[in-house]
Amino acid sequence: MANYEIAKRVNEALRARRVPHGNFMSALERGKDLMKLRDLGMAGSGFLLYGESGVGKTALTQALVAYGMKHYGPDAVLRTQLSSGATTKAMLSGLLDAFGDCKPNSGTVYERSRRLRDAINARQCRLLEIDETNHLIPGGNVSRVLVDNILNTLKVLDDTGVSFVLSGMPVILKLWTADEQIRSRFEVTYELNALRYPGDRPAWRGIIAKFLEDIERNGMTVDCPDLADRLHAACNGLMRPLILILTTAVSIACERNSLKIEARDLDRAAHKQIDQLDGLVDAFDLDLEEVARHSKECHSSKVLAPTTRGLNDILRQ
Repeated sequence: MANYEIAKRVNEALRARRVPHGNFMSALERGKDLMKLRDLGMAGSGFLLYGESGVGKTALTQALVAYGMKHYGPDAVLRTQLSSGATTKAMLSGLLDAFGDCKPNSGTVYERSRRLRDAINARQCRLLEIDETNHLIPGGNVSRVLVDNILNTLKVLDDTGVSFVLSGMPVILKLWTADEQIRSRFEVTYELNALRYPGDRPAWRGIIAKFLEDIERNGMTVDCPDLADRLHAACNGLMRPLILILTTAVSIACERNSLKIEARDLDRAAHKQIDQLDGLVDAFDLDLEEVARHSKECHSSKVLAPTTRGLNDILRQ
């Protein structure tokens, strides 16, 4: 049990090094502003949040849920996540289920919208979050039926003052551009990009040194030759896969009752958490020459997102 407590502390410290970047903070502040509209007697509004997998969309919607709960109560922000093949009716069912409706899957779109309206008014909900909205757009084609269903739902909910955040893959922009009324309701869009750390070797080694300090300060050690080079090859300098590999390796070491993270733990973590699109999956099992060759040859079309903090701020933590 003691090892699990140590592993928890280590992983919390590693995750705390995630850097809000690009439009993350702008979207977060906009979400907070949307929650105030009810108090000001203003109509609900909203925004679209889009980006590829792993850029922070879920983290942002969860942050808004936590903020709403802290400042306005447990029902201030309701969140549902759509699955493949979802419809407007299924979206409404997910929201009704989040409100505790006893029969969330019964009724027409209009009937479910009215029940949702009553629940929003009764519980004083301020913000509805729909994650994975791209599942409403099979094949990337926005149908007129889909647009009409969304607009009809918005009309039923207009007098509640509730606002919306729709998040998903970049294809959801097609929804925003499909109809002027949707654009007027979701006034702004935010794109989130992956954060890539500075690529020069001294800066990268400094960043990894800070992660190692967190690990050692909280009671664990790392035993892996050429760790910085292997980590760079595994994650191509991207923040999300780096933290996924490290935190997963911590958990794997803990499972074998060890406070020492070894190369085999990092290898298992890489195979579990990343694929060839992220980086070199075998980075902890290949000889260093092959690892160096990958790092030299790899390139990406991903754009470095602007950060809200500079590198010096990251290293000073």
